[in-house]
Amino acid sequence: MKKPRKRLDRPSFWKWAIPLVLGLVVLAILGRSGAVRLVGEFDTGLNAVAAITLALTAMALVLLVLIVLLAMALARRFRDIGWPAWIGPTILLFTTLGPPFLDADEIRDIGEWVSMAVDLVLLIVAGSVPGKAQNIEVVHVFD
Repeated sequence: MKKPRKRLDRPSFWKWAIPLVLGLVVLAILGRSGAVRLVGEFDTGLNAVAAITLALTAMALVLLVLIVLLAMALARRFRDIGWPAWIGPTILLFTTLGPPFLDADEIRDIGEWVSMAVDLVLLIVAGSVPGKAQNIEVVHVFD
């Protein structure tokens, strides 16, 4: 059985991060556009409520899985850079999962914008900092 990789180089990080972020964007668009209410329109009565509840639960589960996978990619990338591996995922999880728990709608909207900006900066930094070279060959030019 192969062990999972503990480090993620830059090209591999972007191969993971871009599809995961696109999945998060698609889920955000679906949530804002009212696609879940469309599921309930096909059923009438109590089944409509159950269908909407099931669709929301499925979307929340997919959202959580995408966030956790992105946090894992950040942890592996931070480990490759040489930084503590817990910093990136911790910031991502707090900024992504924190704003829904804010009270007022205006504060929640501002919190979501700030968290998106922080997450974007975090992903750009993680993807642009070169990793530590593990196998360095010494070239003797003047031998």
